[in-house]
Amino acid sequence: MLHVLTTIVLLSTTARAESRSVTPFLSMGWRGYAMAGHLSHGPAFGFGASILDDHLRIGIGGTSRPGPINPATFPLKLEQPYKGKKSVQLRSDGGATGLLVDLGLPIAQDRVRVSTPILLGYGGYGFYLVDEDRKTPDGRKPSDWEDKLLSGADSGFGVVVDGGIQAAIAVDRVVRPTVSARFHTVLGYDASFSDRYAGPSVEFGLEVVPPRKNPTSTGGPGKPKE
Repeated sequence: MLHVLTTIVLLSTTARAESRSVTPFLSMGWRGYAMAGHLSHGPAFGFGASILDDHLRIGIGGTSRPGPINPATFPLKLEQPYKGKKSVQLRSDGGATGLLVDLGLPIAQDRVRVSTPILLGYGGYGFYLVDEDRKTPDGRKPSDWEDKLLSGADSGFGVVVDGGIQAAIAVDRVVRPTVSARFHTVLGYDASFSDRYAGPSVEFGLEVVPPRKNPTSTGGPGKPKE
């Protein structure tokens, strides 16, 4: 993470020397996923520096798919009973974080920005006991039993690649609603229920990008006429 932050600072400093249109950006969104044979949803975020007249954004991004707000359960048949039961219901959650690179093209007098955000980082997804099953029969941590019941395959981690296309509409000088279609995958994922954790997602959100102080063109929201 320190290397990522250092890279962002160096790139921002270089860009400021070449162009005075460096501004911060912040984005928040909510995604719907179709991964590993089930539908789910969760928050996503991004923040960093916008440079080169908003043609390039570099920062940190992340996604999360919390288990408590996703009702999908996964039945697990057991070779040995757990608390007298021959099967249990598991839930899944996970997420990722990493370097965010966003190449964009402002069009329609800067009222619309079409971009290709790419998140390259690390993350994973796993399965866990829910409700009364989290009270283990011997007092051990639920994670110990999850690991035992799933033979060590209760979660999978790896390099995460998340990319797609996004459109932002400048209905305000600072705040812009966004919509995007993306593909999310965990390289090297290997856990129970699925040997591949990947699939498409759709995200709706908002981004905050302060107006540039020294625009290179005129007209449009965020670019006051000279």
